[in-house]
Amino acid sequence: MNARNDDASGNASNGKVRYSGDRELTGLAEPDDARASHRNRKSPTIKSVANAFEVLDYLEECGAEAGVVEIAQVLGVHKSTASRLLATMESRGYVDRNAQTGKYSLGIRLVALSRAKLDQIDLRGHARHFLEELVSRTGETAHLAILDNGAIVYVDKVDTPQTLMMRSQIGYRIAAHCTALGKAILAELPDAILESVLDKQSFYRFTPNTITDPVALKEHLNRVRETGCALDDEEHEEGIRCVAAPVKDVSGRTIAAISVSGPTMRISRQRAEEMGEVVQEAARRLSKSLGYVRPDRTE
Repeated sequence: MNARNDDASGNASNGKVRYSGDRELTGLAEPDDARASHRNRKSPTIKSVANAFEVLDYLEECGAEAGVVEIAQVLGVHKSTASRLLATMESRGYVDRNAQTGKYSLGIRLVALSRAKLDQIDLRGHARHFLEELVSRTGETAHLAILDNGAIVYVDKVDTPQTLMMRSQIGYRIAAHCTALGKAILAELPDAILESVLDKQSFYRFTPNTITDPVALKEHLNRVRETGCALDDEEHEEGIRCVAAPVKDVSGRTIAAISVSGPTMRISRQRAEEMGEVVQEAARRLSKSLGYVRPDRTE
């Protein structure tokens, strides 16, 4: 997330799933080791289909155009094989070819698929009103996010009416260990699942405040679980504070989190604490709308 001095919303619904570590957007890049590791896992596959997915993953990660030779090297295939694969993908709209450079980038078809998938998540429909209410009550940007393969993914956002706003985008992936949204969800996970998720974290230090030690993070998550609210105190990006609370479904499982974010010049630590109560209350009502019934604490 970035604060920016801009009257526009910043393409907040482009539906693309990318890491918010993209330097063009945040100037904060996370190492590719954890994200690249999935490419080396061995499993029964149809090679041509696996190669097509590999192309999409590579074009997403590199964030730029790539030529046939480069892609052939990534796939470990002959140039002619890569060329035929790219031509097929281009014909279906999954990659675009720059006529001037001859290089390839992600195709517009992926945007349509991403939007279709987001629209299938009924959670967004339930949450929209609560996000709008949070913005109305706090004057800051509100987000809805889920945990996906160890990372936090924005699935909806309502911008602040103020000029200085967050440059986050729907579909973007951000680290879980140093964000309020991530910590709000992590704190509610069963121990075994939490261990599995933490194993996927790079614990990259984005700022001096980032928690990079797994043991320290677990202790922090215990406090988050007790209070019911998570704080990102300039842990993901300097100058930005965020408070978040978990969202539960009818089964009592934590399926998402909602948050309010803004610049530290507007959100002091005291105000963050006050906003946390507002976010928790909204999260409780959203969870109730999804069928969740809180246990009777008097028992």
